[in-house]
Amino acid sequence: HNHPSGDPKPSPEDVAITRQLVFACQVMGITVHEHIVIGDNCFFSFADQGYIARMNREFENLVQQEITA
Repeated sequence: HNHPSGDPKPSPEDVAITRQLVFACQVMGITVHEHIVIGDNCFFSFADQGYIARMNREFENLVQQEITA
């Protein structure tokens, strides 16, 4: 998605909705590969910055906690 301000830095809301999307897709067996924020002649890649991988690990850790609880 784009940020009309021109600054592609993700907002806390961008991070939260991406996390929700990654978790929901994990439940359904769908892999989220990327979320890109576009600004003025630049972009922010959630995948390149490690957010997607970290969110996937967080989900897997939560699942493991539930299994062992």
